[in-house]
Amino acid sequence: MKKMNWKWDRVEGTPQDPDERKRMEANKATFKSSLFVSACTTAGIAPTERQASKWNLKKGIAYKIGIRQRMDGT
Repeated sequence: MKKMNWKWDRVEGTPQDPDERKRMEANKATFKSSLFVSACTTAGIAPTERQASKWNLKKGIAYKIGIRQRMDGT
């Protein structure tokens, strides 16, 4: 039986393009937003980075509730 020689390359990290970095920073900023947190609380969901991402894409229940809160001024 022939012995296999495997060569492993060390991966330092996933390369990020500039657009991905901007999205990550926007998600973190949204995550700290009081409107976002109150919309998540009203919706009964936890304010997570995933929810912040959906918020920035204008999707999800927290975004819909947040829009209503913005329009009502509450």
